[in-house]
This record gives sequence, C-alpha cells and structure tokens, in this order.
Amino acid sequence: MLLIVAQAPPPPGVDPNFLVSQLIPLIGAIAALVVGGVVLHAFFKSDLAKALAERIRAGIHRRKRWKGFGSEWSDTPAEGIDAGHVAELEQRVVEMQGQIAEMAERLDFAERLLAQKRERSLPGA
Repeated sequence: MLLIVAQAPPPPGVDPNFLVSQLIPLIGAIAALVVGGVVLHAFFKSDLAKALAERIRAGIHRRKRWKGFGSEWSDTPAEGIDAGHVAELEQRVVEMQGQIAEMAERLDFAERLLAQKRERSLPGA
C-alpha cells in the first residue's frame, strides 16, 4: 500500500534563501572589482609604473640593427635624440658636481675643526 502525501505549495512572495543564494556571489564579485580597482589605481600612481612606462617609451624609439655577418641584432638608440633632454641632463650633472664640491669643502672644514679640538684636548701640547 502506497501513501501519497501532498505537499503544500510554497507561500507567495520572495524566498529569502533563494535571494541570499543569488546575492552573495554578486556582492563578492562587486567587492573583488572594487579591491582590484583600488590595487590597480595604487600601482598606476607608483614610481614603479612610471619607470615601466618610461622604459616602454624608450623602447619604442629604439631600432634593432644588424651588426654584420655572424653577429647578432643590437639595440641602438634612434636617430634624433632629444637635444633638450640631453641639455637638461647635462645641466643637472653640472649642478650635482657643484653640490659635491661644496660638500667636500664643508667636510674639509669640519675635519680641520675636529683636528684643532683634538690638539687642544691633548695634554702636553
């Protein structure tokens, strides 16, 4: 003998279990996108990204040239190197050389002062 038990239909409206099971993956995906966006934003603002971009830009202006029979390809800078950039770098080198000379003078002065102080503190001098 077989008994058939009829189940009552679910109540009308929104099933909270179904709603939660559908919303959790959506919320997780949105959170992952936000975190990924923040990480990418921080990376693109970093010095590492700027250096990488500069390296890529410099690589675009390089050409590979054949060195000759039995040789390999070599990277050579493109013709027409930016003269303004070179002049700016030369100016910075000159400024740094001046700063180094000034620091050397200050070091010599400090060494002389320390030597005088040592001579005064030695007994019998």
